[in-house]
Amino acid sequence: MLLNLEVRTQLRDIFSKELKEGVNLKLFSQAIGCETCRVAEDLLKEVADVDKEKIKLEVYSPLVDKEVSQRYEVDRVPTIVIEGDKDYGIRYVGLPAGLEFTTLVQGIVQVSKREPKLSEKTLELLKGLDLPMEIMVFVTTSCGYCPAAALTAMNFALASDYIKAIIVDASENMDLAERFQVVGVPKIVINRGLAEFVGAQPENSFLGYLLSAYEKLRRENGQA
Repeated sequence: MLLNLEVRTQLRDIFSKELKEGVNLKLFSQAIGCETCRVAEDLLKEVADVDKEKIKLEVYSPLVDKEVSQRYEVDRVPTIVIEGDKDYGIRYVGLPAGLEFTTLVQGIVQVSKREPKLSEKTLELLKGLDLPMEIMVFVTTSCGYCPAAALTAMNFALASDYIKAIIVDASENMDLAERFQVVGVPKIVINRGLAEFVGAQPENSFLGYLLSAYEKLRRENGQA
């Protein structure tokens, strides 16, 4: 058992108060060549057991369930998809342990509510997006500021069909961390480097980087 009685009680309390609609967790996992997959599966099973009515868990193997993996554009394990009535583009790549367990729980709660926790101004500006935007948030399990940055990205993904939020455990995905020169976390990389910054920035600052990347993308596409 990964979650002790105290944590289960806290989760039950949070879920009973906060969960509104059903949430589907899809875990992409494999038995061979993945040190954290088994733990991720056990963890998600225990989380789903806290509220069996609202939280459903499905486990897939990219090697076996190739069609599903391609549909969700999953190429790493473990990867967790948090979705509601539809796929909002929210992914967690790695094991959400330590302080990142908060990110998982907050992600489930926010998706369950089906509406982002963002200001009206931010929501209005996000409506103007019409090109695919990917927000990659590099985190570690011991980073106190990472859950806030991850949640902002997830809220952006909830707000716009054009935004994906991919939370990446930097220590489990060293190749990606090296590729995007992650030396401090949280590090946010938008559209593979069109814009990037370090730290849990306030919502309006985060939005500024996103809109800056969007304008660059428009110019690249000859839309400026």
